Amino acid sequence: MAKTDSETESQESAAPPPAKMPSVWGPVIAMVVLMPAITYGMTQFVILPKIRGAVGEQKAHAAASSHGKGETKGKGEHGKGGESGGQFTYDFDNIVVNLSGAMGTRYLKTSFTTYSENADLKKVIDENKKQLLDVAITVLGSRTLADLEQPGAKNVVRNDLMANFNQAVKSDLINQIYFSEFVVQ
Repeated sequence: MAKTDSETESQESAAPPPAKMPSVWGPVIAMVVLMPAITYGMTQFVILPKIRGAVGEQKAHAAASSHGKGETKGKGEHGKGGESGGQFTYDFDNIVVNLSGAMGTRYLKTSFTTYSENADLKKVIDENKKQLLDVAITVLGSRTLADLEQPGAKNVVRNDLMANFNQAVKSDLINQIYFSEFVVQ
């Protein structure tokens, strides 16, 4: 039995149409539009703030270093106490503590400078030197290696030292602390 043209056409029209290929243009267009937006966002809100923070920290550290050098020459007291532009400083050198949870195998060695607007900074710290060293050793020794590896760990330690120093002398004596050495071994 031979099929007629009309039967062939009806069978072809009843057959499902061939599957369409998925369009690749949708993802391509999305990538072309989204990538510049993502790049702009990452640059403005992640990369540039980190760069600005690092530059600001370097400038502050450089100012602290140059401030300490001029002070040592002017006062002749090995950088302890001094005035420059209304700021008074006091250096805490070579504080070494065992890190918490390291069973004596890890330690932190640090040196830092305290800054204050109070002209009596040197006098107050000299009167409370042993108490403030104990506070520093307690705050620094309470840190674990994992604590110190976290982003912003130095800022947390800096803020804790300032708060505990001010609490120990019962005033807002210390305005800022800058680390000149911070070594974990």
